[in-house]
Amino acid sequence: MTEKTIINNLIDWSIIIVSFQSKKVIKNSLEALFSQKGTQIEIFVVDNNSTDGTQDILQEFSDRITVICNPINVGFSRAANLPLDRAKGRFVLFLNPDVMIKNPYFLKKMAHLFEEEKKVGAIGPSLYYPDGKIQPSMSLTYPNQKWAMTSLPVYPGKIAALLGACLAIRKEILEELGGFDEDFFLYGEDQDLCLRIRKLGFSLAYCPQIQAFHIGGHSTENISAQLLWERKLQAEYIFYNKHYSKRAIDRIALIQLIKSHWELFLLSSLGSAILTPSKLNEKKCKYKAIRSQALAHLFSKQQEKN
Repeated sequence: MTEKTIINNLIDWSIIIVSFQSKKVIKNSLEALFSQKGTQIEIFVVDNNSTDGTQDILQEFSDRITVICNPINVGFSRAANLPLDRAKGRFVLFLNPDVMIKNPYFLKKMAHLFEEEKKVGAIGPSLYYPDGKIQPSMSLTYPNQKWAMTSLPVYPGKIAALLGACLAIRKEILEELGGFDEDFFLYGEDQDLCLRIRKLGFSLAYCPQIQAFHIGGHSTENISAQLLWERKLQAEYIFYNKHYSKRAIDRIALIQLIKSHWELFLLSSLGSAILTPSKLNEKKCKYKAIRSQALAHLFSKQQEKN
């Protein structure tokens, strides 16, 4: 038996955290991980050039975690993939820095589920906001799937995707898939990875009895609503182009173009009377991004014809 095999047998979990401007939350997340019982773990934190003091906090724990500091913000997918060739765990947990795991047997329970259900490729827990309200963390469909039904055959399980904020995956599956698709900078990468896991013949499991707490949105709180929605819609069309037929994407783009024009008309006419200025701005940014991506797709289609 090789040395690598022996090490792999000792480590159950490789935990990968991508941090960006995470000074307010990263310490609590790490300390909760250190309290896990009944399992052997290793922790990697990849920092995307934080300037708020996050890296100083990470250095405080440098004897217990492996820290990788990127000179620029390379996005979530690329950062999350960086430790994979060094990860020795049987399972990998991708964890946002604003997620806190309070149950000391969280990882042990997750590992037990993987051992019991051999055809489950990824597991997601139930996530709660700090005030105790449950957070949507799984989906039964993919973005605009109802307009692209013929693009997707029947894959294992009923769950389409799990939220990447706290996502557990078998290491051998990640090795086969090559991790996250790095075309996704932020958003959409979890849906894409979940679909690719199902294409391999594995199902996904959502486990409400296993819980974690997720603040949500801390790394994007200083990003403008315009940039936020532009990134979300760009990610959507990357997903469409990977997994849907051209006819389905054309249909989605046309529907989104019509809907966005109508919504922007309503917001311009009535929005100020029923929405706060900040909410009105956010909704306008959302539908402008939808319109922009739809137009870009339809324009590129026309250019191909010419």
